[in-house]
Amino acid sequence: MNRKMVSCIIPTYKRSDTLTRAIDSVLCQTYEALEVVVVDDNIPGDEYSQNVKRALEKYSANPRVRYIEQEKHINGAVARNVGVKEAKGEYIAFLDDDDEWLPNKIERQVEVMEAEKVEGVSCLYKIYNNGQQTGKCPAYDSEELQFKVLARQVAIFTSTFMCKKECFLSFGGFNPKLLRHQDLQLFTDFLNNGNIYPINEYLVILHTDSEINSPNTEKMIKVKQAFFEAVQETVNKYDNSAKRRIKKAHYFEVVVSAIREKKIKTAMKYLAKIGPDYYAFKDVMNRYKARKK
Repeated sequence: MNRKMVSCIIPTYKRSDTLTRAIDSVLCQTYEALEVVVVDDNIPGDEYSQNVKRALEKYSANPRVRYIEQEKHINGAVARNVGVKEAKGEYIAFLDDDDEWLPNKIERQVEVMEAEKVEGVSCLYKIYNNGQQTGKCPAYDSEELQFKVLARQVAIFTSTFMCKKECFLSFGGFNPKLLRHQDLQLFTDFLNNGNIYPINEYLVILHTDSEINSPNTEKMIKVKQAFFEAVQETVNKYDNSAKRRIKKAHYFEVVVSAIREKKIKTAMKYLAKIGPDYYAFKDVMNRYKARKK
């Protein structure tokens, strides 16, 4: 059978210790027509970049694994875009360097993409910390999916996503200005150009052991501001009620971060922005309950 090529893009930054686990989970897929494109997002020549090269010696004889060293470190958004441009596959999938796929992930996603005639698919994931499952993604459907993404009502990440390369390139992919929330930006923009079909099967494991990229409250506020600047045109298409629900969903995340860091003034400031809004509190409670199931 002549199967379409799938390119898996793995950007790596300061996590060479988990990189081989991620790569192995791709090479163990039941779907064999695939390649792994590892994009080194470290500073060229530093200890982390050298560690990546040593880790990849394991695959030196495997033509399905390719290594790309960037001229300088920028961010994960740029690294993923570089990987897509270098990819040989008609389909593109993403995997973070500390996560892993279950063996039938790509097989199922290709089947559904071709059966449903859609531009993209996503799946569910389980969360592990230090080898123990600590949570899982609740199921969701495609109805008003873009609003659900913007309002943080669905947990969709790059490691769960696969799409047609052509559609990804049509709008430019990841916004290179964003240091975080690139996944939210990608799905927001992608849904302006194509469909994403949710597969309600657990096909990905997200590992939360590493906190290398976890932002503090101050950085999170800047992340939110940059994200809304990037997707403002899309957010403006919604009515005022929907806009408020979107903004307040993100305010709640700032409140939670501020409480964890005992920054009470910041927490109170963003609670005041939310105000006594029934729907905002209902949204956040539904989100909390769903992720605890």
